[in-house]
Amino acid sequence: MNYLRIAQISQVKTSSLIESNAHFLFKRFKLTSILRHCGIGKEKGHPIEYMMYLMLVIILNGSRSLFSGIVSLQATKLKSPINSMMNNEFYNWRNLLYRIASRFAKLCPTPEGRISALIIDDTAKEKTGRHVENSSWFVDHCRKAYYMGYQNIMAAWHNGVVTIPIDFELKIGKARIKHANKSHYHKGTHTEQRQRIAKHKKTKIAESLIRRALQRGFRFRYLLWDSWYNNSSSLRFVFGTLKSKGIDLVAMVKRDGQKYLWGQSFLTVKELYRKSGKWQRNQVTGILYKSMVVAVLDKQSSTQPESQTVLGYVRMCFFRYPQHKRYKVLICTDINLGEMEILSIYLRRWSIEVVFKDLKQYFGYDQSKSSKYAPQIADLTIRCIFYAMFCSLKYEYPSKSTEQLLIEFYSEMEDNWLDIFCSVVFINNAKRLLKYALSLGYKDVNLLLQNYDSVLRQFMNRYWYEDNIEEMDL
Repeated sequence: MNYLRIAQISQVKTSSLIESNAHFLFKRFKLTSILRHCGIGKEKGHPIEYMMYLMLVIILNGSRSLFSGIVSLQATKLKSPINSMMNNEFYNWRNLLYRIASRFAKLCPTPEGRISALIIDDTAKEKTGRHVENSSWFVDHCRKAYYMGYQNIMAAWHNGVVTIPIDFELKIGKARIKHANKSHYHKGTHTEQRQRIAKHKKTKIAESLIRRALQRGFRFRYLLWDSWYNNSSSLRFVFGTLKSKGIDLVAMVKRDGQKYLWGQSFLTVKELYRKSGKWQRNQVTGILYKSMVVAVLDKQSSTQPESQTVLGYVRMCFFRYPQHKRYKVLICTDINLGEMEILSIYLRRWSIEVVFKDLKQYFGYDQSKSSKYAPQIADLTIRCIFYAMFCSLKYEYPSKSTEQLLIEFYSEMEDNWLDIFCSVVFINNAKRLLKYALSLGYKDVNLLLQNYDSVLRQFMNRYWYEDNIEEMDL
């Protein structure tokens, strides 16, 4: 007798989209319609939505790589369709991510009284192969070490409750890896355009991310980034473009030799700190703070501070935490805000670090092992899409962590798979039970029903004995 084995439960997992809670999530975000509008689809074969579902199952399974996840699901026949989808240089993955993010903004708007913000930051996207396309050397300032791969520069939208990724660029550095493959994408394709932009300076990339967010209709009150994005070009963009749209910058500042205009004096951050007066103490947190209004100078206009043009005025705030000797410096283009309010706004920048952590820990940030540039973009886009979808659940249940939401979601999927699996088991054995009853001489249905318990017990002992039952890991 042939019994259902692991391949059949795997088949249940990969073919139960319509009956699963993932279908509800996809429908809520109108994924099928958005894929069609973005031109991401296939004329024949497995639909893209089905392969997106398969990738979601692989992510939730926590597989080491995309291929190992396909193998564990007994779905190796889908390897080629997935590779074809990921390697398609004509698919506009950025448009797909923006449409999903826009759908999220409609489903989860900024609550009244909350502050919305756009956050720019970067994290490592390591690729260790010597022949990875466009692979370069970068410095990880947190670990103080070099790494091979790309620099993932990301824009995240914070609606006052949760933060979702809305755009990113896998930056290609100047220090290329020796023997790294050169990519050959057709001019004008989506991947070729992104590859061209990815070779720009990261401040220029950040500026393009902000411009696209505004063009796509995202509304935010503040722009948040760390000190690495402060230069004359980016600050000129803030004062010249964003300020007129009612968007203010709150950013960390380095204690370097950059001069600021205070009164008639041109002073560095350290000199301004000494001139800023006495500390004030926040009674609740114990944080010491003080501030002053200074003018930001355009370094690119002249080499001498006296000849540099004024870009605009900022409130420069100094903070020192309890039991810390070193102070931190923030600037805000809204000079009417108080020091603690500026600090409170800037601390929201930490939410993008949570996004990076969740993508790496729960959404398979490093699952893709492809050495090509196009699949890296497609793979990360899909993971960002799933992250935005789960953030819509987090918006409804803010007390639940990302891990808890994923566990509950996956448990519900497993219960659904088990129900379908049991139905398959019944369908496969119902006919066999009736044939066994006929072999015992039961030709009348009424007579069989009267002795059903006895016949079923004999059938179970005859065909479902322990030796033929195997444990399966769902």
